[in-house]
Amino acid sequence: MRRPIAGSWSLLVAVLALSGCGTEVVDRVIFVDRSGCLACHRPIQPDGSEAGIERAHPLVDGQELSCQDCHGGDPDARKQSEAHVKPAPGAPAFIKNLSTGELDEVSADYLRFINPGDYRVTAMTCGAGSPASKGSGCHQELVEVVKTSQMATFSGELGVARYRAGEQRSGAGIKAIKDVRDPDFRAGAEPGTVGALEAMEAPTIMPGSTEIGPYQDLYLTKACMRCHTWSFGDNKFPGDFRSSGCSACHMVYSDDGLSRSADPTIDKDRTPHPVQHVLTRAIPVEQCGHCHYRGGRIGPSYQGYRESGGVGFNPPSPEVLGVSLHGHDASFYLTDEDSTNDFDETPPDVHFEAGLACIDCHTPRDVHGDGRLYVDGENAVEIECEDCHGGAEAEATFTTRRGTVLSHLERDTEGNVWLRGKLSGKRHPVSQIKRLIDNAAPGSFLHASMGRDGQGFSHLDKLECYTCHSAWVPTCFGCHVTVDMSKTQRSLIDGAETPGNVTGGRRWAETDILLLMLNTEGRVSPSMPAERMFFNAIGADGSTIIDKAVRVGPDGSPGNGQRAFPPHTVRRTSPFMACQVCHPIAGTGQNMEALMQTLGFGSTQFIEEDGQGTPWAQDRIMNEAYGTEVLVGHDDPNKSGPLPAEMIERMLQVEVPAP
Repeated sequence: MRRPIAGSWSLLVAVLALSGCGTEVVDRVIFVDRSGCLACHRPIQPDGSEAGIERAHPLVDGQELSCQDCHGGDPDARKQSEAHVKPAPGAPAFIKNLSTGELDEVSADYLRFINPGDYRVTAMTCGAGSPASKGSGCHQELVEVVKTSQMATFSGELGVARYRAGEQRSGAGIKAIKDVRDPDFRAGAEPGTVGALEAMEAPTIMPGSTEIGPYQDLYLTKACMRCHTWSFGDNKFPGDFRSSGCSACHMVYSDDGLSRSADPTIDKDRTPHPVQHVLTRAIPVEQCGHCHYRGGRIGPSYQGYRESGGVGFNPPSPEVLGVSLHGHDASFYLTDEDSTNDFDETPPDVHFEAGLACIDCHTPRDVHGDGRLYVDGENAVEIECEDCHGGAEAEATFTTRRGTVLSHLERDTEGNVWLRGKLSGKRHPVSQIKRLIDNAAPGSFLHASMGRDGQGFSHLDKLECYTCHSAWVPTCFGCHVTVDMSKTQRSLIDGAETPGNVTGGRRWAETDILLLMLNTEGRVSPSMPAERMFFNAIGADGSTIIDKAVRVGPDGSPGNGQRAFPPHTVRRTSPFMACQVCHPIAGTGQNMEALMQTLGFGSTQFIEEDGQGTPWAQDRIMNEAYGTEVLVGHDDPNKSGPLPAEMIERMLQVEVPAP
């Protein structure tokens, strides 16, 4: 609440009034009831108005939260050195690039002062009581639940990677950023969940060890474990700037990390600062993109740009983004594969083009979690295309599979469905699949692609909507990872500079390769390589210990990863998802090579040899006998993997006309 300091601040204003031919000076005293913090951060103007730092939080029952309610400090102090919380003696003053373990050592008072939204202090801030909450806590339940989310635990990425390297028996979550448990866990009650996760620790690697698993753990702890909300991330490159904890999402940063606040005390040329001192639920796409540009690359894909393949692997005439992001130069991201034609090969998602943000689809439960410990993001996310668009048999009910009501959807008196954008407030029409099918002629393309035929078959029974409606898929092949034990690098766990410098690269980056799989819902989905890597290790003496080796899973099979995923590149129509991509062209067989690649049998396009000279087809998911040649690691509620033989045989029996 607002806490006026003893002896309210006053401002003496000299007002000049013209009186006849002379000038009369009229003194007026303006008394201002305000905290000492605002004396600097929102100073009084000569006219008595306040100008400066923005109010971060909405009023609570008509009352304004004070600076101290969130940040601590001493609002009664008359000096900045006494009002501000100081770091502990010998501790760093700048903490927005510290590792998770280093942040654990920062004093709670100082961490709260810098970021009241950090999970380590939210019991005193976001989750604490307020005058309006009558001591029960404002967001108390939420700040505990969010610590179980995938964005906080990182368990999904750790689990499958360690499984593919033989470090655990399944892809289910075992390790996480922090120790965390679900006290209400009941085995089998909710698919894709576990009861507890334990903190990932830096691995011990014996000199000369030839086991890939520990080296990969080192790679995870030095290259990957910054993509979670228990830390601030690196905060050093444009596009990466963000905060930690609740503030990681709800305090918006620009790509350049510079402040646009009216606060006169903030250096507007120094990073990292939020755009303004404002907490918001209206999260823009760019904010999500500060984290979601790796892995599935859904941030760039949704906005219509992709990573380049690097020097020598780019198309001849690309159009570049022209902006330096995430440590890459301005030519690294491509917005168009061929600037000489009139067709965009990598268009933005139709929802982005319409002005919809990530939060218009994804629910609070998708983002915050629900208290359960899901083994991966696919299980954690509840939203489905059908929740807004309905299906072949019924229109949308505006309720997700876990019971979340989509309150920003509505049906008008004529039965039309509308979505009101959470950022813009604009109403968007939402097509209903059943209505489209019902109004389509029996022989039309729409009815053939989504309707039910005379034998009772419909594509919608087994295909995800985005399988046919994705315009492109970001796909990279020829991934190489090197761990050099003769050099040191900072650990993202505890910040220590230890032996083992990790680097990585890839040979191909493609957009028009489709590899189909079944996801954990048993539905046909696009897929992408997942840590399908060749591993190298260099010893402390500079000798090669592991030379371009393929990982080995717990059962001794090659640890090449592949995973089903939604590309976030939805379009109404796209040449990329034409019928001949999944079915043979009648009477010609001219598309069979590409079709075999789509079905998972691979091609000769992306052959990479390991250190023993053994060739590996990077786009191969299974062999001609339908034997699986990848480790997926996503098993709940169904086992994800290659398309089954009987499905492939049915697809090959259906011929389609030439385009």
